[in-house]
Amino acid sequence: MQIIQADTLKDGMQHARAGRIDLALIDLGLPDGNGMDLIRELRSTQIDCQVIVATIYDDDRNLFTALKAGAQGYILKDQDKHKIIGYLNGLKQNRPAISDASSKRLIEHFNQQGSELKNSRLTPREHDVVVLLSQGYTVEQAASSLGISTETVRGYIKSIYQKLEISNRAELALAAVRLGITG
Repeated sequence: MQIIQADTLKDGMQHARAGRIDLALIDLGLPDGNGMDLIRELRSTQIDCQVIVATIYDDDRNLFTALKAGAQGYILKDQDKHKIIGYLNGLKQNRPAISDASSKRLIEHFNQQGSELKNSRLTPREHDVVVLLSQGYTVEQAASSLGISTETVRGYIKSIYQKLEISNRAELALAAVRLGITG
């Protein structure tokens, strides 16, 4: 077994494209970029690679974004090294490498998302708009996809912002994750 260390996103991308990788431990906070980009690259170039995030970021946004990008595990680096080794050894028995705190976040998220979504009072069409905007669609693209005018989409956005008590696209993306709204 060969172990390769890449200290930057650039180095990680080069290794991802160069040869076979069985296991990749990815830090999200790289000096020249975001580890999410490396996760996506590995998932597209290294189909059989086990991609595990090892990070200090213990928050919903990073956890869910990493899993959605294709990470198969999420462990926190501030844990005891024996616990981290245990997570990694568990991969041999098809146990996911996921920290206790991250497991708890996942369970809480799925237990709460139904009630939070219901309490948001979003209409089905507003829900559709949230899905498209959280996927990066522009107002014009969302309007075209839904077969409605851009002014109608803007009206929905205004209503969505009021109902979710947010004021911009970044907050909308976070709210979509919190509510479990995906495409």
